[in-house]
Amino acid sequence: MVDGVTTLDAPVPDTAPAPERWSLARPSARRSLILCVIGALIGLAVAGLGLFTAKGTRTFAVPAEDVALVNQVPILMSDYLGQLRALYDVSLREATPAQKRKTLDDMITEELKVQRGVELGMQSDTIEVRQALVGAVEAQTAADAVMAQPTEAELSGYYDANRAAFESEGVMRLADHVLHADATPREIDAAVAALRGAGRDPLAADRIAPRSRLMGEGEEFYFAARLHLGDRLFAVARTLRPGEVSPPVRLPDGVHLMVMQENVVPVAAPFAAARDKVLASYIDAQSKTLTAANDRFLRKRADIQIADDYR
Repeated sequence: MVDGVTTLDAPVPDTAPAPERWSLARPSARRSLILCVIGALIGLAVAGLGLFTAKGTRTFAVPAEDVALVNQVPILMSDYLGQLRALYDVSLREATPAQKRKTLDDMITEELKVQRGVELGMQSDTIEVRQALVGAVEAQTAADAVMAQPTEAELSGYYDANRAAFESEGVMRLADHVLHADATPREIDAAVAALRGAGRDPLAADRIAPRSRLMGEGEEFYFAARLHLGDRLFAVARTLRPGEVSPPVRLPDGVHLMVMQENVVPVAAPFAAARDKVLASYIDAQSKTLTAANDRFLRKRADIQIADDYR
């Protein structure tokens, strides 16, 4: 009412408190925010799916034509079969599990070294270049061992721990006589006594018990004698003095009685005389250790997938 007159179209003042004015808008704003978050999550999921299924990204299965993937680089079945044939002259069906595993491990190691060479800026277009890359990576590792010159104390310790590697080569001349597999203790004792009495007369010894064909008539280096006799007989033979008859050694082919005719045992060269050889051996051992460590590092950081049939 203005001056006693009632005004019908005058605006009515809004006297509602501020919290009541916004209470109706809050649910709508909340729903909008939730929908925005859901939309963003769906977008990220779609983008992630596209990223991991796009061409050139990591696959989770080894293709049928490959035996393994090394950082997504395939090792082809054809190359694997060719390597088996080259190393062992066998087909996939004929190869043993150990041969298959060794072949695949070598191929994976080679591929890792090729990829390392590419990281260093070299290319791998041909087989010759790939071989050069492998050699370059191995040479780089070996160079670290060469540059790290050992102290005299380290060399001396290495010499003491590997003294057998610096011994002269032993030589022996031995007659190996064999009784039948069912020989009784009395027969064995009689043969041992007869062989001791026969001395160095090979004909008399052969009449007592036939000589086997494991050893030749002349001298043999220790490594050859070990190869011919086998570890068990050689372990007994190397302890015999000239003219001594071994204790009986019963094997599937019979009872062996060995008569030592000559035994020149290995002698370790003094450290001072063998120092150059010790240094070369030490560097070689360190190089192999570093190469093995480098191979483990390359494998640890690599993405290697092997087909189920070749694990």
